[in-house]
Amino acid sequence: MISALAILSAIWRFFCACFWWVLAHKRWSLIIVLVIYGVFQTWQANSLASDLNNADAKCTTKVNQAKAELKQYKADQTEANAKAKTDAITQEKTWAEQLLKVEQNANQKIQDAAAAASAAQLANYGLSEQIRRANQRLSSASKETIVDYTIANGELLEACTTEYRAMAEKADGHAVDAERLSQAWDVVTNEEKPSK
Repeated sequence: MISALAILSAIWRFFCACFWWVLAHKRWSLIIVLVIYGVFQTWQANSLASDLNNADAKCTTKVNQAKAELKQYKADQTEANAKAKTDAITQEKTWAEQLLKVEQNANQKIQDAAAAASAAQLANYGLSEQIRRANQRLSSASKETIVDYTIANGELLEACTTEYRAMAEKADGHAVDAERLSQAWDVVTNEEKPSK
């Protein structure tokens, strides 16, 4: 306890001696205070300059990072746009090829139908000629020949009726299929769900 009192007493005497010295030497005291103040201000300015430089470095780093992210974003967008354009061109080419194939198939079917119609017309002309000749010979034919001719004509009409009925059934089926395809296409283009 004595040593603590001795230390406090020594400190008190030091401050008192300093105070009396300051009162005795006012100019030197002012110079010392100004020098201490100048050193403190210099130290504080250097500290603030260091803090400012650190903040500037952090800011520059963040700005550079933001620029890099923006550059990467722009590159990604450019790549995505190029990919979308390429995909659109590819899809358009695919659709064009499919449309061309459909048109070619349709043209081939039209040509086949025209050839079949031409063949049917030739067959019809030949059959008409046979019927005309048969009708000319009918006036001089015997009764038995006329009966056979009539029976053959009945069978021919029955076969034609059967063929016409089958053709009508196929045409009805085709009409139903065409209507179904048309409705399906409308659903696809309008992106609607089909009604039940």
